[in-house]
Amino acid sequence: MKSRSYFWVKAMIILIIFIFLQFFSYTGISEDSKVLPTAIFGCGMLMMLLSINTILFKNDFFICGLDKLVILFMAAVFLSFFTAYWYWGQPIGTSLLSYRLFYIYFLYFVLVYFQLTQKEVEQIILIIFFLTLIIFVIGFFTFPNPTFTMRSEERRNGITIFFDGQGFTFLGAFYYLQKYFKTFNLLHLLYYAIGAIFLFFLTQSRMMLVGMGLGSVVILLLSQLRYRYVFAFAGLAMGILVYLTSGVFEGIKEQNAEQAQFAGEDIRVQAYSFFLNDLQGGWPTVIFGNGYPAKGSKLETITYYGQDKGFFTSDVGLTGLFSFFGIFGEIIWILFFYKAFSMVNTQNFTHVKAYFLMIFITAFTGYSIFDPGYMPSTVIALYLIRCNYEETKVIERVGDFLRKQ
Repeated sequence: MKSRSYFWVKAMIILIIFIFLQFFSYTGISEDSKVLPTAIFGCGMLMMLLSINTILFKNDFFICGLDKLVILFMAAVFLSFFTAYWYWGQPIGTSLLSYRLFYIYFLYFVLVYFQLTQKEVEQIILIIFFLTLIIFVIGFFTFPNPTFTMRSEERRNGITIFFDGQGFTFLGAFYYLQKYFKTFNLLHLLYYAIGAIFLFFLTQSRMMLVGMGLGSVVILLLSQLRYRYVFAFAGLAMGILVYLTSGVFEGIKEQNAEQAQFAGEDIRVQAYSFFLNDLQGGWPTVIFGNGYPAKGSKLETITYYGQDKGFFTSDVGLTGLFSFFGIFGEIIWILFFYKAFSMVNTQNFTHVKAYFLMIFITAFTGYSIFDPGYMPSTVIALYLIRCNYEETKVIERVGDFLRKQ
């Protein structure tokens, strides 16, 4: 009976994720359509109500440190409604609608409410992982007008296809690499390789390359492989050699050289200054942020003023998060990283550590922290940290019991 009912729970969660991923950036949806924004907002409100019910009224709910951090992050999101109103005149009702993509964080407490196991959550991850691989293939064959994309172009001697949901490509690929080091099933290694190849060669993103590489090394080092340190060193050395000698990376190397030559004039340096200084209205915006720009608001106008100069929150990572939700939101995210990297008993959770390492690598020159296309996979990864916490508690209780015998 439970398996049948939980099939529908997982189906509902997958549907919610599809909606928040905007159907994986399907280009057939008109920008003027109100259906998708309404569906996202409606799902967000329903998840918020279920979250409140879980926190306040669920009898078997116990609150852990990570639960408190998720609650505090959503508090930071809602508090920025008021600074957006006081400093930029953005109506609170408008903010309530415009922040809808951030409501995916309520999915964390939906998972808590239904008490999904690690295995059940990973089944959801893998379903979406394989769907992202299919979308990559469709994008490759329909380029230069991909069916699913939020950004596509030719650059760095290759093609770029970005769509919402690529966080699940990372999470699924890391999962299969972790499984390979436990089972040595070549099929698992193949799935990992396909995900890694698509993430780099069909995006041409340097940060994705670095994130995938270092995340993979972390999984190797945390495995039980006998000569893992030797393999890790050899893998890094081979990777550097291939990068330096292969023509595949020529476009990236040319851009690296150009940016190094003009580092002082790099637009990102100016963007940091704009968001840290020019965009601040007073100490409340420093603490609680300016808020998330709503369409047609004064905050959006001044944000577009920065974009006209080439200043994008998507280029400055945590500084972009600071611009939205202030020091409050930024500190919470630093604590999220701490929770991820301090996990113990991680033999079944190394893919989660690798995922957060990838997010951390982009925390200074990217925006995967607050990218709508990554937030659903991040929420799922946060819940897996909670699963690790529960598993650790069980191990500790068993250990205490055996020691008393």
